[in-house]
Amino acid sequence: MTDLKQDFSRIPSVNRLLENLQAAFPRIKTTYLKRFVLDLLDEVRSHPQRFALQNSTKPELENRLLELLTERVRQIEAGSLKKSINATGVVLHTGLGRAPIHPDVIEDLKQVSRYANLEIELESGRRGERTDHLAPLLRVLTGAEDGLAVNNNAAAVMLMLNSVAKRKEVIISRGEMIEIGGSFRLPEVMKASGCKLKEIGATNKTHLRDYEEAISEKTGAILICNPSNYHISGFTHKPELDELVELAHRHNLPLLYDLGSGALYDTLNGGEEGEPLVEEVVAAGVDLISFSGDKLLGGPQAGLIVGRKKWVQKCAKNHLLRTLRLDKFIIKLLQSTLKQYLFADPPIQKLAAIEALAASVDSLKERCEDFIARLPESLRKQCRIVETSGKVGSGAYPVLALKTRAIRIQPSKGSAAALAKRLRLYKTPVFTYVDNDCVHIDLRTVSREEETVLQAALTICLNE
Repeated sequence: MTDLKQDFSRIPSVNRLLENLQAAFPRIKTTYLKRFVLDLLDEVRSHPQRFALQNSTKPELENRLLELLTERVRQIEAGSLKKSINATGVVLHTGLGRAPIHPDVIEDLKQVSRYANLEIELESGRRGERTDHLAPLLRVLTGAEDGLAVNNNAAAVMLMLNSVAKRKEVIISRGEMIEIGGSFRLPEVMKASGCKLKEIGATNKTHLRDYEEAISEKTGAILICNPSNYHISGFTHKPELDELVELAHRHNLPLLYDLGSGALYDTLNGGEEGEPLVEEVVAAGVDLISFSGDKLLGGPQAGLIVGRKKWVQKCAKNHLLRTLRLDKFIIKLLQSTLKQYLFADPPIQKLAAIEALAASVDSLKERCEDFIARLPESLRKQCRIVETSGKVGSGAYPVLALKTRAIRIQPSKGSAAALAKRLRLYKTPVFTYVDNDCVHIDLRTVSREEETVLQAALTICLNE
């Protein structure tokens, strides 16, 4: 057995470590630096083997602990959430924040950085509603009678269900019982909303008669969920939307539709594989429709609800709305994003995600050629342009491959995985993908302004 008492005697004192840390970070309060020291020393005593106490001299251990402390303080001081470059070709990359926001749209945030008329009517000076800042745009862009927004689409679904069908049954097809990112499942969201789930049909086939036979005096609503993160093909069937609208209204039930991605514009000309457009679903007579703000819409994270005024107002008056509401910054970003759809066709001028999705193969090839030409000559031979495919991401268009051109890099020394890691750990993290022991860079998801930083990162990381 090791002599723990002797091992622990090598641990430097709190004051000794704190003095060194104060010298390195004179601007940080001593109280906070001391907490770093105490936390680390607790780890050392709890896990002596991890810190090799038995095999370390007192000076060696002190130096190692000071290095750890310095690194931890620097990480906290710098902040863990960093501007990153997405060179993966996945446009709506959930891990990297989904839809990128155009710099001009971000500029609009300065208008509300101090005070703003968030909940005050300018004409009367009386208390207003923050939902009023988005409702007019949502009505114009979707053709709906009313609209509001909450902090994400799962919240929007939960609010819809709780507002119109609390303590009642909600009918849904088994083929639409989706699981979204992070293992959040629709049945659990429905349960949390206070509704009772009533599954009908089979995974691949649900008929109109299945819906009709499930309706009873306990039914509160019918829910359609767009399975945007997967695709069922082959021996399948589901009722047409107008059939479900007619059925629901004949039984005086609201028809709810969780669109998920929520496109206002068919950027990709998706055809049969395309996402349903919000305007078309509204025109079909659906009562409440929810969709995301940070996917195909191209804005910040939010969940939007549009539909018939009667049902939207039930959502607006639900006490849950206060727990799900947006702050002034997200409202301003959403407002600025939605406004772009008024001005352009296609609306790509200030919608970075839409611009990336619409980029042509020829334009991407030209960008790749220009990018490689601006690299140091010694590195160009490690690069070549290849045909490949990207993805829309975040569950949208799950079976659609975006034809693209990428830069394939076969490092002359070391592995592709090691190069990819060095790029991720660069001062501005760069995310790529590795295939066949080569690093791939897809400029579809890289802005032109980011190319200079990307070239510098690549030059440094290839030479390490």
